[in-house]
Amino acid sequence: MDINTFFTELEKLLKQAGLQTAVIEGKEPQIGNTLRALLPVSDDGDFVLTEFLAAPYTEDANILQIYSTLLPEIGPGYEALKEMTLDWNLTCPLGAFGVYREGRQYYHKYNYPMPLDVPPDEMALEIFYLVNLIRDAVMQVYPDAVRLSGNS
Repeated sequence: MDINTFFTELEKLLKQAGLQTAVIEGKEPQIGNTLRALLPVSDDGDFVLTEFLAAPYTEDANILQIYSTLLPEIGPGYEALKEMTLDWNLTCPLGAFGVYREGRQYYHKYNYPMPLDVPPDEMALEIFYLVNLIRDAVMQVYPDAVRLSGNS
């Protein structure tokens, strides 16, 4: 499967859903380009930055990482947020929440193996559906993450 065609097809679907998108050109040490989208996570107009990056995985599949930054900087509730993450990860149906310590950021990450024999447009549709499920999981946690972090 051609990754660039996949990203083009996925970006079309995201734009049709009214989402803002951008493609960031990959530079060493990053493998390939990154597709970015702003996903709405509340009725108050809050968005999370979600990034899609594909890389070779096996001879039959690429791996697609879907990485959402919920909080670009964790506030004074850093320890409380880390503690609650353990509980949220027990009930999260897709992926996991975590703390990127170096940047003091709070994220959700999901890795998806993409078979190479699936046409890019079909894979884009499947990933678009998956993004909506991930968004639902993030929306369950987002308000409490903001509150616990002290960023409200």
